[in-house]
Amino acid sequence: MTPAPVDHEERRAALTAVLLELVAEHGMEGASVRAVAARAGVSIGTVQHYFPTKDAMLQHAYRTVGADLEARAEARAERATTVKGAIREVLLELLPLDARRMAAVRVGMAFAARALQSPELMAELARDLTELQEALAQAFAEARVDRPDLEATMAIAMVSGLAEPLLFGDGTVTAADVRAALDEHLDRALPGGY
Repeated sequence: MTPAPVDHEERRAALTAVLLELVAEHGMEGASVRAVAARAGVSIGTVQHYFPTKDAMLQHAYRTVGADLEARAEARAERATTVKGAIREVLLELLPLDARRMAAVRVGMAFAARALQSPELMAELARDLTELQEALAQAFAEARVDRPDLEATMAIAMVSGLAEPLLFGDGTVTAADVRAALDEHLDRALPGGY
């Protein structure tokens, strides 16, 4: 009897989903090839067929999360009725305000930590940050702020800072507090009807 054909894209997606679960639960240290194989119920060789190294596995997970984040952010921004609303929606998508976004932020942090030791991963991270900076600067320019590049830089830094209490805090700072802080900042940065 001939074995059923394997849908390689489906298998890669399933392994990536397992990897993302492990990174979200345990950080990069808990996301070994062995752990992915065990959770997915496949052999280590199967995982290595799709991801020959831990870096390759993490890079694919990072790209998957990044593509999902970008698609969600763009969709949210397109529904906004003002430039300010579009900026807000993009920034909200970057914050760990629910389980999905929390997992995405954790994967991004694991990738960033790993990138410190890998020039290839660092180059990919730098490209993504540059794209985000440029997109936000363009949006702030559309809103006619004096220094759109500076506002974009501050927005990225603010999102990183607002994420920390949600990731590492004791629950004193809530998602509602983070949204309120973001809105307060955007009201100051964009006081007009943009």
